[in-house]
Amino acid sequence: MRFLLATLLVLQLSFNSLSQVNINRKSFVIEKKASVSFESSSPDYHPSLLLTEMPKQGTKKMEIYNYPPNQHTQRTSQTSSVVPAPIKGLSFLGNPFSVNTPNDNDMAISDSGMVISVINTNIFVKNTKTNTNSPVKSLAAFTTPVNSKHQEFDPKVMYDPKMDRFVLVCLVGFVDTTSKVIVGFSQTSNPAGAWNLYTLPGNPLNNNLWTDYPMISMSEKELFLSVNLLYNDSSWQTGFVETIIWQMNKNNGYLGLPLNAYLHSGIKYNGKAIRNLCPAKGGSKLYKPNMYFVSNRNLASQNDTVFLVNVTDTIGSPTNTVTAKALVSNQPYYFPPNGRQTISTESLATNDCRNLGAFYENNKIQFVHNTKNLSNNFVTVNYGLIDNPQSNSPTVTGYVVPNGTMDFAYPNISYAGNSTTDNSAIITFDHSSSVDFPGSSAIRTDGFGNFSTVLRIQSGGTYVNLLTGGLERWGDYSGSQRRYNKTNEVWMSGYYGYSFSGSYPRAHAAWIAQLFTDTNKVYIDTASHVGINSQTEINSAATIFPNPAQSVFSVEINLASPEYLNFELMDAQGKRMDVLLRDWIKAKQSVFSFNTQDLTKGVYFLKITGNHTTSLVKKIVIN
Repeated sequence: MRFLLATLLVLQLSFNSLSQVNINRKSFVIEKKASVSFESSSPDYHPSLLLTEMPKQGTKKMEIYNYPPNQHTQRTSQTSSVVPAPIKGLSFLGNPFSVNTPNDNDMAISDSGMVISVINTNIFVKNTKTNTNSPVKSLAAFTTPVNSKHQEFDPKVMYDPKMDRFVLVCLVGFVDTTSKVIVGFSQTSNPAGAWNLYTLPGNPLNNNLWTDYPMISMSEKELFLSVNLLYNDSSWQTGFVETIIWQMNKNNGYLGLPLNAYLHSGIKYNGKAIRNLCPAKGGSKLYKPNMYFVSNRNLASQNDTVFLVNVTDTIGSPTNTVTAKALVSNQPYYFPPNGRQTISTESLATNDCRNLGAFYENNKIQFVHNTKNLSNNFVTVNYGLIDNPQSNSPTVTGYVVPNGTMDFAYPNISYAGNSTTDNSAIITFDHSSSVDFPGSSAIRTDGFGNFSTVLRIQSGGTYVNLLTGGLERWGDYSGSQRRYNKTNEVWMSGYYGYSFSGSYPRAHAAWIAQLFTDTNKVYIDTASHVGINSQTEINSAATIFPNPAQSVFSVEINLASPEYLNFELMDAQGKRMDVLLRDWIKAKQSVFSFNTQDLTKGVYFLKITGNHTTSLVKKIVIN
């Protein structure tokens, strides 16, 4: 079907060329901390802490703005389709459940077909040409040389087509004293090989804040990283202070040399911090020297403001500045409802309507985020285009992706065109409904508000039930990347319900798929292709809870109040073998797990100690 949404006159605020003159900039020189080999990082216990109670959502969920009566009507018309649907190529399980939530899917693929998939809290590497997988590694093992066993989370990964290298980012620590950002640069084009690791301070302004929610992008010469700074012991809604931007020279990272970096802070409009800056990646290639970011009022009940932030020029340039414009879209966006599942008591959290993916191509920025469809009151995808972002008067046009009886959420977007007049893109997203298990889907757009029918990429095998309180985490973000040397090919990583034996029969995992826009150019690297979801490997990763353990050991923890805990692995004589994790545990009820595959048969002990009165020793029997 063709879904054509009426494009109304685009309004524009008179202050849309406002330049931010009070932006703060701080210089850093970041030294390399260590080099690691992905495949040789061992032993790998895959330590993970599952918070079985949802974090506090704060006293305020939606922000109310002085918003005029709605002058825009959300309308769709449906006629015969002129936009063909994407075509699915390779499709396989990317990263198994790691006893953690949210899933936080991201992925990248090189020109030569090397795939790296990351979730909370694992890394999976696959060579699509040889159909071979490297052993799944935990973020904990990968970052061991630069981490003090604090919990790693929010991984992001990106491929650099100019240098044929990869960049991987993850965060560490949930309070200002333990917070930092780990940035890894691959030394070669093989992500299963050697990496250079750097650490950025998680409290860079020394104001007792910690770093959350990273987003990354690249220009030809530089790496950009936007993160949120939060107060300690607060929810991400109420504890937000500001979003900052790290700008650093990436080529030094590949070589293991010191990184020159700028930190841009104080990015505000009308005295209020612009929240969750989503970088606009290069559509068909990396661009230079500027980097655009898009944002909105993501906690508003209803709004139409779109912020356009521009970091101009490179580090050291006298014209390196940060500007911000507030634009008005013809299509308002709305705070999204939660997603439905096959059991009404377990909804899927949609968080807010922050921008989740964007790219720049043909002097346009295309972006996507969650919204509410007024025609059915279900969560769906808001698709927006900013025309002429380089001009003094850019305009914004918005569209709502029709979703029928389904819930669509956590979208991402990649360019799928092949010319200066082709603005085609593939939008990928998670789906669910009252009768459909959570899975992943995609549609194609022509850049003019027309959409294809929906391609079902992977159907879920179960509903998700990991947390108490009736609200499950639905991923927080999903991955999408154009295959830069293939004009019609996009890869994605999404979320789906997955049954695991043992204590987690209704969990989630990552699904990776290759998508095409041209039936005449379908390119599959190998004829026989499987992922890592063979029955043998699923069983070997099954959680055995309680003892005896065969591959994964889990222990439930109940705290009277938040505590800083140490998790230590001891041998049968009580001698410490390794520190598995050190971190602040905020939830009263949680589950700590680690992988025992590197341990020989015998008896071990897990020792848990806290900074108050917590002290627990758990006997482990490995069969």
